[in-house]
Amino acid sequence: MAFQLLRALLDYDVIGLQTLRDRRNFLQCVRTLIPDAEVAGKGSVLTVKIPGRELRVGVFPISIDYNTHVKHAAAEPVRAELERLRAALPNRQLLLGIDRLDYTKGIPHRLAAFRHVLTRYPELHEKVTLIQVVVPSRESIPRYHELKVEIERLVGEINGQFTHPGGWVPIHYVFRHLSRVELLAYYRTAQIALVTPLKDGMNLVAKEYCACSLEEDCVLILSEFAGAAAQLQRGALLVNPYDIEGAADAIYRAYTMPLEERRLRMRRLRRSIREYDIFWWANSFLKAAISRDLSAFPLPEDYIPRTDLGQMPWLTEP
Repeated sequence: MAFQLLRALLDYDVIGLQTLRDRRNFLQCVRTLIPDAEVAGKGSVLTVKIPGRELRVGVFPISIDYNTHVKHAAAEPVRAELERLRAALPNRQLLLGIDRLDYTKGIPHRLAAFRHVLTRYPELHEKVTLIQVVVPSRESIPRYHELKVEIERLVGEINGQFTHPGGWVPIHYVFRHLSRVELLAYYRTAQIALVTPLKDGMNLVAKEYCACSLEEDCVLILSEFAGAAAQLQRGALLVNPYDIEGAADAIYRAYTMPLEERRLRMRRLRRSIREYDIFWWANSFLKAAISRDLSAFPLPEDYIPRTDLGQMPWLTEP
């Protein structure tokens, strides 16, 4: 099956992968399963020669329509919803998680990290609130239903452990689809975004959040296992979502980060997303298909996730 799938992919003239790591893995599969394959060139787009044909394989990280997100985030309906949210949750920093119901998103790990930060740093009590939005998906599949039950159990446990009667509730849990206005208002309201999947090809929530940070005073905490980490590593706080203590420390660092550093990091993130937007992505594909000089394609940034075997003991099990 693997060979048949690979041969089907190689019928295309241009194949685009999200990251350099993805491209390395793909080309290793090609070399392993098709010994006669030849890979030539350097830069973002390479040429692959197989018996009977030639194709191009490139790195094209998908992105968003940056300018449209900025325009809509500044619109009056979003501003009004933003003010309503701030009035309902005043005098605190808001953390935001927005995810589809999926076991790859690492929501239980994120909740465990939030619990750890509240335990380790009691001075954050009443000063932070996590808004966790889970968008319904595949609930009829047993594993997804079990995940929903686990998330709701953790939310209940954490709120039961830390809620101050008549006042602060640490987690506000939302399980439903959001309107466009609600989504953008959440992006603009939250001072800290937790985008911590266990594995993601790219993750556009991270890019949308940065685009909507019009005041540029927010912090992005990003999983190093998301494809977006390669592009956003210079501005985000990267975490290993399996490392609960490390993720908790990142939350605390984001909370205490000086405004000047927040703005420096967010400006760097927004500048990158603005330059490499969805139109750049589409144009890159088209240029790769028609270009004669593939060396003109610059090599995108790479990021290799750190590995700490002590934090992932199953990797060392016999």
